[in-house]
Amino acid sequence: MQRISRVPDVKIVAFLIGFMIAAPASARDWFVSPSGDDRNVGATSNRPFQTLEKAALVVAAGDTVWLGGGTYSGAETDADLLGIRTPGRAGAWITWRALPGQTPVLRPRGWAGIDIRASYQIIDGVTVLGGNDAIRLSDAIADAKQSKARAYFNTNGIIIDGRHEPTDAKPHHIIIRHCEVAKMPGGGITALQADYVTIVDNLVHDNAWFMRYAGSGISLLNDWAHDDRSGYHVMIRRNRVWDNKTLVPWERTGKLSDGNGIILDVTDPDDPAGATNPNGDLILSPQRSAPTDATKRPPWTGRALVADNVSAFNGGSGIHTFRTAHVDITGNTTYWNGAVVGYAELFANRSRDITITNNVIVPRPGGNVTSNNRNTDVRWDHNMYPAAEDILRGPHDVVATPHFVRVNSDLRRADFRVEASGSADTRERLTRDSRGD
Repeated sequence: MQRISRVPDVKIVAFLIGFMIAAPASARDWFVSPSGDDRNVGATSNRPFQTLEKAALVVAAGDTVWLGGGTYSGAETDADLLGIRTPGRAGAWITWRALPGQTPVLRPRGWAGIDIRASYQIIDGVTVLGGNDAIRLSDAIADAKQSKARAYFNTNGIIIDGRHEPTDAKPHHIIIRHCEVAKMPGGGITALQADYVTIVDNLVHDNAWFMRYAGSGISLLNDWAHDDRSGYHVMIRRNRVWDNKTLVPWERTGKLSDGNGIILDVTDPDDPAGATNPNGDLILSPQRSAPTDATKRPPWTGRALVADNVSAFNGGSGIHTFRTAHVDITGNTTYWNGAVVGYAELFANRSRDITITNNVIVPRPGGNVTSNNRNTDVRWDHNMYPAAEDILRGPHDVVATPHFVRVNSDLRRADFRVEASGSADTRERLTRDSRGD
């Protein structure tokens, strides 16, 4: 398959320049460990705090919070296990990072594992593990019929939430990298009314099973422009996303919905057709105020990049956009998605200015490669898929079945590079993507 430029280099350079981090001389290190004590000073690894919330109270712009290995457990309350409210600033980001060689595991039972409402934050190397293994589907369905939702059935992994912040104080410049977010009853990684969001090199799986709000693995909703700079404001790259699905009907319709691997949702402030979006109903607490009126959102002119991800075995789509503008979807592999709600593998829906190129798309048996509903300016080319279809077709598409090195329902054990029997150009591209070139 012929190679074309997948990512405009000038846009990547501009994006990375905006993320350059130079810690000020006054920056401090803080340490947290499940075996620590909140009465400690917390400034050395041998005298760490015990709780993440203690660190959140003392951290300042430019600081790094080092998370020691072990389990950080939360109670079933409306509280988040880690609520981030102190902002960093340009050149003085706040970093929450696993200690080298250690695996901090957050086990939330409230509304979120990590709830980010402040700007210039980095989450690096953290595992957020939910309680799906202990939940019975019948109990979750029964809870969804109650007027007040329980956090136990709706816990989100990592959420960037700007809905309850003033219009001039939405969270922006957030990086989530090298994390594993899994088995959350609610959504995996979600950003609501935020800007300059990077989600890169994460494992996101087995989420959204029991929530009543129709979530997904990785979901962005109502991107809120921090400024009008050109280039990429959102980057979702090199993630492995699998087995995210919804098993409880969405409360608004009484039907199953979403459970996508990756979805970008609603950047347009109005839809005359009256379309609704399930993820708009995602809440952290039933007592909190309603989302900000979408008509107050500034016009969205930034671009989003969804590149080099593998999204497989999800209940909804592998990747799709809904009522969203200015997105490049390139270099991804999607495989056997849509088994629960029947969505196509990779598509735009009621969206505009969407580029879909250089993707390898393998639908489940009986599934569809793509769809095209009320879109404007969708550019589709250089994609590979196993059977011809007439919905969208590019002059340089390759209609062939790729032979992957190893397919496994657990993407940690899978290898979606193409074997020697596959197209040489496609094999070279997938190899390059797996290296992150």
